[in-house]
Formats: sequence, structure tokens, C-alpha cells
Amino acid sequence: MAENRTQGSPARTVRLIVLVVAGIVVGNVLVTLLTDRDSGLGPDELLAFGAGAALGLLVEFGLFRRTGK
Repeated sequence: MAENRTQGSPARTVRLIVLVVAGIVVGNVLVTLLTDRDSGLGPDELLAFGAGAALGLLVEFGLFRRTGK
């Protein structure tokens, strides 16, 4: 029984990866639209990457893996 708990569904893992990548893309687009960015790497890239990854995780765990009562 403990083995079943440690092994997650492959579909959930793939969905998490897709949502994190999509969140990173959306974060980059939003930062590009809202700020003036230079072509080099800097704090704005870190902000877009981190916020996008957090957005993907929020969607995954806030919507899809919500535990019911």
C-alpha cells in the first residue's frame, strides 16, 4: 500500500511539467509587456522565470490537486 502512495500518476507529472513551462512562458510575456527589458539576462529574467514557475505550481496544486472534503 505504501508503494502506491509513492508512485504518482504519469499523467499528473506530465501535467505539472506542462503547467510549469506554460507558466514560465506566460510570465515572460507579462514581464515583457509590463516592463522595458534589455536583451541581456538580469533580474527581470529571474522575476519572469520564478513567477511563471510559481504560477504553474499554483494552478496545478490549487486547481487540479485540491483535496475534497
